[in-house]
Amino acid sequence: MSQNEIRSALDNVSTQELQHLITVSTGFIDAYVIECYEKDPMLLPQNVVLSALDSATHVNTVEWHEVKLPVFSVSDPNRTLGVALVIEGDEDEQRFALMCNEMPKSIRLRISEVVDDHQTIQDDTILQYVLIGDSKYHVPNLSRIQTKIGLSA
Repeated sequence: MSQNEIRSALDNVSTQELQHLITVSTGFIDAYVIECYEKDPMLLPQNVVLSALDSATHVNTVEWHEVKLPVFSVSDPNRTLGVALVIEGDEDEQRFALMCNEMPKSIRLRISEVVDDHQTIQDDTILQYVLIGDSKYHVPNLSRIQTKIGLSA
């Protein structure tokens, strides 16, 4: 394959797909476990998080690098302070902040430890439920979250 063919193929792969391929190729997943209000904890690959910012929780936007990012909250509504995780998008305009109670716990998992849980999904912001040992987590549907907060996915 020529350099131009390789470049063309890479241009056609979305950022999310590329991040998935990079993560999977190592045999491990570096992820954050994010406690979510009235939901199972979220399992989020670390490579989609660009930054973490201390923030008030009851905000519609968070400023990051002089850009106001829309917020999707999974934090407890009774908390006034939390952490906003800046989430990468395929395009700069698709970035958003995920509002959490606190800085999430970082874990490294073998891919073989993560098992699909075929539970019916009622919430369209959840892509998949997974089991790690006896604990259940949800993987977010980032495209649907982007759409919910007004970004084009």
